[in-house]
Amino acid sequence: MIRYGMSKVLLAVSDRWVLDGRIDAIADFVVRVGSSVLAVHVAYGAEPSGGVSAGEKVLEKIGEQLRGKNLKVETLLLYSDDLGEAILKTAEERKATLILLGLSAKGMLTRLIEGNVAQEIIKGTTLPVLLLPPEWVGGI
Repeated sequence: MIRYGMSKVLLAVSDRWVLDGRIDAIADFVVRVGSSVLAVHVAYGAEPSGGVSAGEKVLEKIGEQLRGKNLKVETLLLYSDDLGEAILKTAEERKATLILLGLSAKGMLTRLIEGNVAQEIIKGTTLPVLLLPPEWVGGI
């Protein structure tokens, strides 16, 4: 088994794409690089009052799937108006060594209005960033 010395992969998750077979490939990658996982979901805006949010459900499911692969996993749900900045700040504070980010299938107009989180992360960090396309399937 090859170990590359990664200590913590920050897996920025959305409720759109990661709850399918792709989590297996991500888990295999994390095992190969000898890392732990910090799964982060950033919900836009302020924390809702009452009930379990979609972000909490996603993190719970991802945590279960990754722990089922015998990985050390920490989950974190954040609320922010600046998704990219929240991910960058968390990566720095939690001493991540790689940011793994799944891209969404947003159109150009949506990116102009909402911003481009992936671009903000790439420009704002010195860490390696692994971007997974929206329709990606397979291994890493």
